[in-house]
Amino acid sequence: PSYLTAYAGALYFQADGGDGKGFELWKYDTTGGAQRVADIYSGTPSSSPEYLAVYNNALYFRADGNDGKGYELWKYDPVNGAQRVADIIAGAAGSFPSHLGAYNGVLYFRAMGNDGLGYELWKYDPVNGAKRAVDISPGATGSYPSYLVAYDGALYFQADGGDGTAFELWKYDPVNGAQRVADINPGSSASSPSYLAVYN
Repeated sequence: PSYLTAYAGALYFQADGGDGKGFELWKYDTTGGAQRVADIYSGTPSSSPEYLAVYNNALYFRADGNDGKGYELWKYDPVNGAQRVADIIAGAAGSFPSHLGAYNGVLYFRAMGNDGLGYELWKYDPVNGAKRAVDISPGATGSYPSYLVAYDGALYFQADGGDGTAFELWKYDPVNGAQRVADINPGSSASSPSYLAVYN
């Protein structure tokens, strides 16, 4: 079991039930125990739901739906079940959304578009769909934003700005855009701040 996330009165996670259905979406509560809630990739292969995050009264994650679209952005709720909400890269390639985090009424995550800009910061909401929020590292390399967490009116994360300072601490808000807030390991070496958490 991995990517454990509390949602709708239960604990949700990815797991393999040992019954030939691979890694799928499960939940646990003290009344019903552990049970699979969706077999997104039917048969023995896995949909591998990962990076679970609660947003807009639903559980969002990345998964492979076994319909030729690769790993894209999905959501689940107990009424509607599991459904894809965005196909960022059309076709089988997949955008591989990861490090999902809700901030300011929007779901943010790392993903790759089909325009050669690499892995950058994307956002999703039900009205506007999925779109890139900012291109932090110009060109094809990508900034690889990760470990997103909302704090003090902004979204904080690890990223590489493409300017020689490597992976350091960044923040983003819609008004000021993305900016580095600390170069913890000065020079070209990375401090790689990971597993961010809000405290005090």
